[in-house]
Amino acid sequence: MLLNRGISELTRLNLVEAKEAFEHYKALYRREHDIDTKLKHTDFLMEGFANGPESCPEQPAYLCELWSSFEDYVQAVGFEQGHIISDIKSSFFRKAVEAINQCDLAEAPLLSDTIPTGYVYIQAGEYDLAIKVLQSCILKTPRSAAIYGYLGDAYMLRGEPNVARQCYQEAFLIDPAGIDCRYMKDRALLELREQLVGEEGLDTALALEWVPSYAYIDGLFRPRIMKLNEGVKEFVGEYLELQKAFFKEQASNLKAKLFFRGIILCDNEPLLRFVNKVNFIEVRKQMKSLNPALFSRYLKFIENRK
Repeated sequence: MLLNRGISELTRLNLVEAKEAFEHYKALYRREHDIDTKLKHTDFLMEGFANGPESCPEQPAYLCELWSSFEDYVQAVGFEQGHIISDIKSSFFRKAVEAINQCDLAEAPLLSDTIPTGYVYIQAGEYDLAIKVLQSCILKTPRSAAIYGYLGDAYMLRGEPNVARQCYQEAFLIDPAGIDCRYMKDRALLELREQLVGEEGLDTALALEWVPSYAYIDGLFRPRIMKLNEGVKEFVGEYLELQKAFFKEQASNLKAKLFFRGIILCDNEPLLRFVNKVNFIEVRKQMKSLNPALFSRYLKFIENRK
């Protein structure tokens, strides 16, 4: 009963009561090996809350940073009872939402330079609110892979995988390294990354760069069709800049970026006749030189789709 009460109080963030129950339990049953870990977790959170700001507007952002620190701490010390951490997390982000409301930040797109308000709503299970504030955030920071990634998470959790993957696709185009993969909710994309690490021998960062091209060929991403007056010329300009950088550096991550953008250019081939700087045939030739095996799979996929 003491142990269960301590766990219950801990998951509800009643930390003083949790510590009293754990210490009483430890005094009675000294051989319980896991009780010290629970006490350490409790102490970590007590100290974290005690050191936090008491006034607005810093409090919500501090709570997000505290949770990230707590997750790192849990991983470092080891803790097998993941359901307890999950329950703590639910209570933690309900507390963070309360802080957002108290600080009158419910409509604010960002809590700090790096923490979108929508991220808190996702962790608290408030997906409609998350989508609303993340869309607002995109208007102010349109080149943020993290924001598009979180928006994809929110749509995925709301049961709209097709919309979610449009958001993930934009995030990959902006910067795969900027996506917060710790919280990505698309299991298929994460499994694809692990598959590339295991079967292709890529490191995690490079595997993530190749994920969008493989996801397209596996049918996870749909064609990204553009309009002439809505970004085609800008997209071609970015492609040519990447091409120039690749010819100079021959960097592996630029190969992946060029290949995926080549796929998108090929999907918009009818528009390329209006953009003199890029040629459909040359785009495909470069894709073949960048990754011959994947290009072969791409051609088969296009043929089957037709």
